[in-house]
Amino acid sequence: MQILVAIGIVFLALSLWPIRRIIQLVRGGSLRRQWIALGVLIVGFIIGYAAFLAVRPSGGPTLITLIVETILFGGSIFVFIVTRLSLTTTTDVVRIASLERDALVDPLTGVFNRRYLTMKLDEEVSRARREGHPLATLMFDVDHFKHVNDVYGHAIGDIVLRHISSLLVQKARLSDTVIRYGGEEFVIIAPNSSEAEAAALGMRLIEEIAMAPVSLPDGETLSVTASGGAAALPTQGTAEMMLRDADHALYRAKREGRNRLLAASQPS
Repeated sequence: MQILVAIGIVFLALSLWPIRRIIQLVRGGSLRRQWIALGVLIVGFIIGYAAFLAVRPSGGPTLITLIVETILFGGSIFVFIVTRLSLTTTTDVVRIASLERDALVDPLTGVFNRRYLTMKLDEEVSRARREGHPLATLMFDVDHFKHVNDVYGHAIGDIVLRHISSLLVQKARLSDTVIRYGGEEFVIIAPNSSEAEAAALGMRLIEEIAMAPVSLPDGETLSVTASGGAAALPTQGTAEMMLRDADHALYRAKREGRNRLLAASQPS
């Protein structure tokens, strides 16, 4: 019956491949370390199985050795099945998570899309109400974007949008969330920020956009500007009201000359 233990070693060795794939799929964190530890443990089992074969008494099998060898064989089968099922489950979870993320991310710019905005705003409004913290939003619109598309083409327009979204992500705070609202409009959710604080951040971002020309494929550069509006969550208001106020402030900034940001509470 030594053959059972030898086959068990083979199944344990085969179990290392699913674990290796899982470690590749789980990119970091404690979960990855736990799977690495499990792989090391299985290697220890293989060594233990081999040691059992080495010290097993010669001669015919006894009832005790038969029971032990059967248990070891069954254990190796169990480990193999569990690791295979774990790989299947992990692969499905990663695939579903990737699909969900793709559904929430704008494919052109790589920032979150409008669908995510609704979810994130609900989450941040609930947190702001619960913890008593302020919440604000910024809305930006690329100035004369239609002119850019008409003169330079939509491919250059896409480059401009990617440039601005990248700039917003780099220059915004870590706690902020950058979202492509649609077309050439972007929204930033600014937790723990009053309207004045959000407006100061927004004005800095407007200046950053104006000072950072877009690099074009032919080596030339294109200067672009943006306008913005800032609004805070009203005391008894909703996320929709906050977005509406930011949108109104944005279009006031457009009417007043562009390349600027206005706060919703600023008088006309």
